[in-house]
Amino acid sequence: MKKPPHNHRDRILWILAQKGGSITRTELRRSMEIKLENMERILGELEKEGRIERTVGKHGELISLK
Repeated sequence: MKKPPHNHRDRILWILAQKGGSITRTELRRSMEIKLENMERILGELEKEGRIERTVGKHGELISLK
């Protein structure tokens, strides 16, 4: 397995790819180990760019690759 990227945006995409394309927001936050506000900002940018989508599932918010 490759090393995870150092850039937070790339690391989020890498984690999603490693987890089969989707992950809960809580699990992503634990994996990222960054402040929630920083993660939310990055997720918002990735969502606007069309790289990810966010949906509400039975286990909370789900982050998925598009």
